[in-house]
Amino acid sequence: MKLLLIAIFCVSQALCAPSWFVKYGLPEKEHKQADKDLVELAEDLGLKLLVGALKEAGLADTIKNKGPFTIFAPTDKAFHDLPPLFIWELFRNKTLLAAVLTYHVISGDVYSSQLKNELLAPSLLMVDNKAVDIRVNIYDGGKVVTATGSKVTKVDQNATNGVIHVIDRVMYPVPVYDIVATLQVEGMKKQFSTLVTAVQAAGLVETLQGAGPFTLFAPLNEAFAKVPNLPDILKNKTLLTDILTYHVVRGTYYSAGLSSGAVKTVEGKDIQIDIKGTSGVMVNNARVVYADLAVSNGVIHLIDAVLLPPKMPCSKATQWTKFKDAFVMGRMDEKL
Repeated sequence: MKLLLIAIFCVSQALCAPSWFVKYGLPEKEHKQADKDLVELAEDLGLKLLVGALKEAGLADTIKNKGPFTIFAPTDKAFHDLPPLFIWELFRNKTLLAAVLTYHVISGDVYSSQLKNELLAPSLLMVDNKAVDIRVNIYDGGKVVTATGSKVTKVDQNATNGVIHVIDRVMYPVPVYDIVATLQVEGMKKQFSTLVTAVQAAGLVETLQGAGPFTLFAPLNEAFAKVPNLPDILKNKTLLTDILTYHVVRGTYYSAGLSSGAVKTVEGKDIQIDIKGTSGVMVNNARVVYADLAVSNGVIHLIDAVLLPPKMPCSKATQWTKFKDAFVMGRMDEKL
């Protein structure tokens, strides 16, 4: 998915103003003594492809001589793990390359002790005159730290003009848009037009455009196609809202932060996460077919089935039983 409407922020000495984290009340940390600049340090850490990309994009001199900067630095393996076609596009299009790289850099020295869960750190990438944030998440009691879903594997590598935190993936796609807008960008809307229609019918657009953060388990169009009487369900706002909010969890849970067990949804009931190692992740009866699609207000995981909430109480019980029975029969008919 290509970045849309990207403008590259001009990295200059003006960025040496008081660090962004001061406004969050985070304490600054004394610099450790260092004898190498950020580019030299990256080379020493074996980040050859990152250094090469900085040079190719024309950013190496700035990163080397100005600052201070904090870099979330992908390993060579992280670059190799990108889809081949995207790697080709990345190094063919220097504007795109510079955009992706500047998203990995923030102004000032930011050490691991200053990171907190759901912290939004403005990167040097500007879109529509606004910095695109890097979202920090901390899971498992501090054992796992991510930057826009990429796991931090080495922290606080100090340079004369900043600090490097090594990460295991390139932070891409860049989270320029919120959940609803992301589902409607070119290349996505063909897969999620039914979900978007359902969100609109349930009156949840404004909610899913809000600050959140939210984790959305998003069924593909193919998943909705298996649901019988879908047009009738889309007309039943109460039932539709219950179904959709059962796909949403409060907070940002990238794959690095998921573990097997029950997770409470916005609808109020639990979904069951089952981590099956190399064979994938299951959410109830649905398989995650693509994980960690970063958005400005959380993360989206693509799934291949619609999730069914447990039986609803009181007045909702009858309509829910009819829907669930129809759904199960539809699945049985499909198998036959």
